[in-house]
Amino acid sequence: MRKRLGFVLWPVRMIGMMFRWIGDLRRRLGVFFLIAVAYLAVLAFAAVFADILPIKDPAETFAGTSKQGPSLTHWFGNDGVGRDVFSRVIYGAQVSLVISTVGTVLALVIGGLLGMVSGYYSGRVDRWLTATMNASLVIPPLILFLALVLFLDGEARRRIFILVFTFVLLSIAPIARVVRAATLSVASQDFVLAAKTLGARDGRVLFREVLPNVAPSLVSYSLIIMAGLIVVEGSVAFLGLSVPPPTPTWGDMINKGRTNLDVAAHISLMPAIVMFVTVLALNFVGDKLQQYFEPRESVI
Repeated sequence: MRKRLGFVLWPVRMIGMMFRWIGDLRRRLGVFFLIAVAYLAVLAFAAVFADILPIKDPAETFAGTSKQGPSLTHWFGNDGVGRDVFSRVIYGAQVSLVISTVGTVLALVIGGLLGMVSGYYSGRVDRWLTATMNASLVIPPLILFLALVLFLDGEARRRIFILVFTFVLLSIAPIARVVRAATLSVASQDFVLAAKTLGARDGRVLFREVLPNVAPSLVSYSLIIMAGLIVVEGSVAFLGLSVPPPTPTWGDMINKGRTNLDVAAHISLMPAIVMFVTVLALNFVGDKLQQYFEPRESVI
């Protein structure tokens, strides 16, 4: 009987723990943090499950709705040929989120590993990796984009691969520099020195002692990097160098609506607002997490 009762009460306990955890986050990080996280979660959910959600086909044209403003039927209005702007914004989020997320994760793995190695080992290894990271920061991003996209032009999937590769290449050095600085601070702590004294191998020290203490700063900074990649992808799409049509992207929607700003400003305004709010939410969550995990000096 007790087992059955416990099985029935288990979901109630889990819900109670979730609400207590949310309440703790609200007290520590504020209400706007939860609002930003909720917005990002809803946007990601809608983008991932857009094909099964009751969302209109982004390529479907509705007769007699060309350049119509927002309504109950079409929440964000219609574009110049009668397509639903809301559905195109949701499907456009797929491109922005996939490119920025994959690019950020790959850059985190590569840049994080290089930063930890550079900060943990002193001497020649640190000097060589630091010089390499500084040299990569000299590469002009726009010229690199033009070179890769124009000379390696192709279908949508190939274009996405090129964009992700470029984003990773440009994001490794900033992430590695942040991780290196955090690793230098952690590597001098007593628990790291104690692990070395006890004979722990460098790999074990890096992944068991250094990484858990560097990860919070890395996660918070990754959200800021992700926000920056969304802006860059939107800028590249605005120039017509991102995923080719008919795949919708936020930057391309903003660009295509420029000619109708005087009569149908919503065509460019709606995707621009969504991009702005998304980037703002990512930066806000990243800043709040950085403040939350940042060690505070004790006042004596």
